[in-house]
Formats: sequence, structure tokens, C-alpha cells
Amino acid sequence: MSASDLLFDTWAWWEVLHGTRVGRSLRTRFLLDGKHRIHTSAISLAEVSARLASDGAPGRIEATCGAIRRESRIWDVTADIAVDAGRARGELRRTLRSASLADAVILVTARRAGAVLVSGDPAFAGVPGVIRG
Repeated sequence: MSASDLLFDTWAWWEVLHGTRVGRSLRTRFLLDGKHRIHTSAISLAEVSARLASDGAPGRIEATCGAIRRESRIWDVTADIAVDAGRARGELRRTLRSASLADAVILVTARRAGAVLVSGDPAFAGVPGVIRG
């Protein structure tokens, strides 16, 4: 795992794209410093899209997901990632019963990318290889 490779989860992207205090910090520390390669699981694009649609902002989906695509390498959810995610969800649920399959897909993708996961999601609390945002 390389400290220069980071995988932003949906939570991290939401913070960055909405310019919250935490999001501005993540942008400065990781996106603008030129020292990190940013990765994203395709499932995060789906989660961001769904959130914008449910928040009544479907017109912002293309631009928002486009920004994520420009800023990071997108990892598709492959068959191998999907299979490993089933086991990973079990690991996550030992700590937080509500950990989702999407959380597990993101965790497995970070591991496959050799990246440190950047997240403030409680599903990842105490998980090795995660930077709390």
C-alpha cells in the first residue's frame, strides 16, 4: 500500500464537492498537493448520482460525476471485487451492523488499488489502511 495512492470514498467526495470544512481540507491535503494519485470506485459514482437525484438535483449529476472522473482513476466493480466484497462486508459488520455492500466494494477496491482509503464513514472506523477524513 502506498501513501501516495489514495481512494476517496463517497463520503470524501461528497465533502470535497460541497466545499465543507472537511472537504476543503481534503482538497488541500490530497487533491492539490500533486503528491497523491486519487482513485475512486465506480460504486461511488452511483451513490453520488443517487444522492443528487434524491436531493432534487438530477441536473447536477453529470457535472458532479464528471468532476470526480477528472480528478481520479475510476475502478470498475469487477467480478473479483464483487466476490471479495461479500467477505469484506462480513468483516465490516463485526464493528458496525449497518455497513453496506457498497462500503465493502469500496474497501476491496482500495485494497486492489494498493491505496489508502480516505473516509469519514463510521463503517470504516478502526479498519487498517483507512485515513479518517
